[in-house]
Amino acid sequence: MLTITPNFAQDRALNMLRHEWKVQNSFMVYAPTGSGKTGLAAFITDGFVSRGMRVLFVAPYTVLLRQTASRFISYGLNPDEIGLIWAEADKGEADPERLIQIASADTLIRRDFPDNINLLIIDEAHLRKRTILKEIERLTSETDVKVIGLSGTPFSSFLGNYYQRLIKPTTISELIKRGDLSPFEFYAPTKPDLKGVKMSASDFGRDYNETQLAEIMSGSDLVGDIVSNWLENGRDLPTIAFCVNVAHANFVTIQFNKAGVNAEVMTAETPHDQRQVMIHRFETGATKILVSVGVLVAGFDSDVRCIIYARPTKSEIRWIQCIGRGLRTAPGKDTCLIFDHSGTVHRLGFPDAIEYDVLLDSSDGMKEAAARAAEERAEKIPKECPECHFMKPAGVYVCPKCGFKPLAGSDVDTDTSRKIKKLSKGSSVATKSTKQAWWSQIKFYQRQRASTGKPVSNGWCLHTFRDKFGEWPNGLSDFPMEITPEVSNYIRHKQIAWAKGQEKRQLQQTPVVHNRTEGQPQQLTTIPEGCPTSRIISAKKQFEQLRNHAGERT
Repeated sequence: MLTITPNFAQDRALNMLRHEWKVQNSFMVYAPTGSGKTGLAAFITDGFVSRGMRVLFVAPYTVLLRQTASRFISYGLNPDEIGLIWAEADKGEADPERLIQIASADTLIRRDFPDNINLLIIDEAHLRKRTILKEIERLTSETDVKVIGLSGTPFSSFLGNYYQRLIKPTTISELIKRGDLSPFEFYAPTKPDLKGVKMSASDFGRDYNETQLAEIMSGSDLVGDIVSNWLENGRDLPTIAFCVNVAHANFVTIQFNKAGVNAEVMTAETPHDQRQVMIHRFETGATKILVSVGVLVAGFDSDVRCIIYARPTKSEIRWIQCIGRGLRTAPGKDTCLIFDHSGTVHRLGFPDAIEYDVLLDSSDGMKEAAARAAEERAEKIPKECPECHFMKPAGVYVCPKCGFKPLAGSDVDTDTSRKIKKLSKGSSVATKSTKQAWWSQIKFYQRQRASTGKPVSNGWCLHTFRDKFGEWPNGLSDFPMEITPEVSNYIRHKQIAWAKGQEKRQLQQTPVVHNRTEGQPQQLTTIPEGCPTSRIISAKKQFEQLRNHAGERT
């Protein structure tokens, strides 16, 4: 007997399954983040085990195995009936006679598939595992075994070939409206130029080539924008940053660390124990930003209040899986900030606008349905506010964040690579993020000078900023950020100008003699330093000083 009761989404899904149970053999359940996917699996499993029937639950990631077993036990399933099929399972965990088997997909692929099950549940079923898909095809066509796929993103083009019915009990939009998921605010501070980037196969379908992407996204300007934007707008919130590959993630992490922000990289190669330590540091606030490469898209339920998305994609599955990490609710959490530095929100739109009412397959009819769905979503693509980079919902004219109202006929567009608003006359107006980047680099220069024993004052920093922008850096963060050539050149220019000014003032302060020609007004003549007249005047001054000193002694 389970100790939990179904929530509204689980109750709907169970009723929809009952209605179709005798008609179909395989079902794909759309279970978005926050709908209670593991709880739903527990209810279904309990219904079978209570009648002495056997259930095989397949998970694609090893991190989900013990996590799922723990959840099942906490929900009231008997721990003595749960076994693991996993190469790293302990002896006490691996028992093929137990009614509930939780299996690693990779381990299962290398072994003989159990032939005594009554129900097969596939978690994260949008992932293509060919051996398992063949087994689904065999079970549904040759046996009475029921198959249930679970996914928060059942959009893969092959799913309609293996699952007969889509069960859609709720949507991301409904979960947000009910308060089961957090609202979000999208900002698009930068939009990289991806022209010429090739497409290649990935776990989430065809997507941008990672090698080419990493080369573009690792540009110093783009990474600098990521850091400076977070320093200005990230509110010091617990954050996950999604990057292209390890080299890109390391570069981003180093820049955050140089700016005084604790950030750590987590990849698929990070050992499980080390991951748990990193997650603990993140949850306690010791680590502010977890920089992810291909991980933290499943089985990660920590309190995340900000997402940095720096991994351009054309995959709706990858997009929603990553953004979903920030949509879980938490005490005191009003919204999730999402900073898209990849241009993806311009291509795919908001995550709650991506929905399908049918399972896709390779047939012409399904291609037409997918095309119609894409056209409908294109009408919902949000628009970027050129003033603050907030992504406005489609049809919204005045920006709800900064109040900016575009003027009809005005020639205004947004240069998202530089974070400035461009006007038709070619003049530029710096945004707050640009000012923050400059101020952080000026403070870095101050720290750099102090380390060499040649400090500059806070006043110098303030006036340097004011000379550049015509205002004081009020409300900006003092977090230092590694200086760029642009700021370094500006400071050098100021130093040269100051030195020239000093030289000019010295010339103006050199000795002068007073000449008066009879009948003409008095004139001042500057005596050049080092000339005979100047030396005579200097000798006279020294003689007068010696004479005065001698008089004082007598």
